[in-house]
Amino acid sequence: MSGPFHKLLKDFRLNEWFEAADGCEACGAKYKIRVLDVDKDGVCGTVEWAITHSAECPERFDDDLEEEPAVTESDMDVAGWEFMPNTFTFRGKQYYPLKSRANIGPCLSCGKLIIGVPLILFIDKGRKGELDFCWNCVKRLGIMEIIKK
Repeated sequence: MSGPFHKLLKDFRLNEWFEAADGCEACGAKYKIRVLDVDKDGVCGTVEWAITHSAECPERFDDDLEEEPAVTESDMDVAGWEFMPNTFTFRGKQYYPLKSRANIGPCLSCGKLIIGVPLILFIDKGRKGELDFCWNCVKRLGIMEIIKK
């Protein structure tokens, strides 16, 4: 990805499944997500997500399905975000901070959508936006080591 991430929900293809940023920590299954509709401004919309856990995964949604090889869990949710007008430099890289976000928003490093909980770094107590990262990028970028100092 060249330049700071600045993609809106309208820039994702409608009704096409793609891999989300996160997954199940217990079995390693990845979330899939698809955008179902987007508002007229292209900022907010409805998404559907799904994940297929392994048969042995303790996070399986339905414990009664012992015979099934895997259990797929899915739901609908709201995704969307807006950017602050100016970039912010963090660890030598430029990012457009998020001004606001719905339940599902992007990782500002890899650009994938985050179904679960991102690491959120507030800039000036949130007054100048926030930097949201998926946990894979948190590890890759060494962000926790900075926070621990």
